[in-house]
Amino acid sequence: MMRPDLQQPPSIEDLDLLAETSQLLTMLDRDRLLERVIQLTVRSLGAEKASLLLHPDHTEEWNQVFIKHTNGSSKVQRYDQEQSLHFARRVLDRGLAGWVVRHKQGAVIEDTEQDERWHIFPDSTSGARSALCVPFLYNDSVLGVLTLLHSAPCHFSDTQLRLLTIIANQATVAIRNAHLFNTMHRQQRQLEAILHAMPDLLLVLDEEGRLLIANEAAARLLENGATQDSVVGRELREFLHHDSVLYMIYETVENPIKTGQSISFETRSEQQRRDYLVAISAWENSQESATYPAPAGYVVVMRDITTLRDLNRFKDEMLQMASHDLRSPLALIVGYCSLIALETPEESVVRDYLNVIQRSTERMKTLLDDLLRVEQIRNSPLELHEQIDVLDLAQVVLNNVRPLVDSKQQHLEVKLSLDNLPGVVVNPLLVREAMENLISNAVKYTPVGGRITVRSYIQTGQLHFIVEDNGIGIPRQALPRVFESFYRVRQEDGEHAEGRGLGLSLVKTIIERHNGEVWVESEVGVGSRFGFWVPIE
Repeated sequence: MMRPDLQQPPSIEDLDLLAETSQLLTMLDRDRLLERVIQLTVRSLGAEKASLLLHPDHTEEWNQVFIKHTNGSSKVQRYDQEQSLHFARRVLDRGLAGWVVRHKQGAVIEDTEQDERWHIFPDSTSGARSALCVPFLYNDSVLGVLTLLHSAPCHFSDTQLRLLTIIANQATVAIRNAHLFNTMHRQQRQLEAILHAMPDLLLVLDEEGRLLIANEAAARLLENGATQDSVVGRELREFLHHDSVLYMIYETVENPIKTGQSISFETRSEQQRRDYLVAISAWENSQESATYPAPAGYVVVMRDITTLRDLNRFKDEMLQMASHDLRSPLALIVGYCSLIALETPEESVVRDYLNVIQRSTERMKTLLDDLLRVEQIRNSPLELHEQIDVLDLAQVVLNNVRPLVDSKQQHLEVKLSLDNLPGVVVNPLLVREAMENLISNAVKYTPVGGRITVRSYIQTGQLHFIVEDNGIGIPRQALPRVFESFYRVRQEDGEHAEGRGLGLSLVKTIIERHNGEVWVESEVGVGSRFGFWVPIE
């Protein structure tokens, strides 16, 4: 039963305490906040000792801290990590704080010697006869427990319990605010560190082209000697005269792209003599309302690809040299070998040497032709203006590879579902070359008497072409690289097969030029399935 003196209205001192407590909401330093809570409650409620424990179950958000205040001293002591955990586990298991956490409500103990909720530990030196304990509740979870002690019984009242509960609620909000502020501050520092370490240039613009974020690399592009702080808040058009590379970005902002979409292009800065790969994505805040419309803008990432472009230019120069400068010596070697052979007796061993030279030279010439062919397809404009009958094209391919299949006495099974198909717009010469390469590759790595199956069909607006064999197969670790130029799988059963590692690379180049995709499935000793699809225009 509540005592009559506990039903009195709050005093002026209580109101002053609540006023001071409301100021806690302005504090963002958590440790100072906790110390202030203890000092206020001890002073106002006349406690001799106090402890504030942050619940150890919240290890992802809260460090375990135990703070203790002794009457007569203004200092607040903090236990170290090990001491705090030891105390927390013990008190939450058997002490009053544990009861408060389990029941999620405050408690007053008038006499510790007569209340079962109070447990006296063997090493306890508190000498407490009365106690007051309240939880810090947030979203029905206990974040911490504040306990006040006094050596006299009946020192704390139910009115003080309600008062301390109000203080705890205010402190809980303040603690969460401090935690959120510190988290945001830490994340901001992490973002700044990431932006500073990024080698790419990063710009974040609002929908009007005003700079919201720019890392140091981007700031230097915008203006000589500029910093992040000096360019943020200004409009992109202010910097257009500094570098021509900014015009295409500005034009994209002036002609908005849809949210979630992105565009990319390559451009060159004539002022810096650098090449860039630019990617622009549109973003929009999902928290939109009628009162507060969602802000939108653009994220611009510029990657310096000058080194790659220099290497590409060097590669082109080397290919040009191979195309022009190597063909002449190869032709001379073949010609002089033929002249020498004319004056060499048939039974002479020199003729064998000359044959080896000629065969090796022919292989070099074929390799050179294949390499130039791949580069020509990769870099030359692709004209898809011819509408063809895919069934007729497939029949031409099968007729061309039939002698190769028969030479190894292999069984060729054909399954074409291309009847009544409207004309497909592709480059017939290139697609035919891709098909023949897949079949000849299967013939090469399938033993004598093996089986090869060719399938082609239309599905979901795509032309599919698949070649399956029961050959030696490809190891799993090699599958990601089979379409790379010059890559050949080193396998005991396949060492005898001749090749230059350009056939599948050529297939991949052709199909990707048609906006399609190549794929492979294989198992060693079982066989392989190579295929591709191209969209039907």
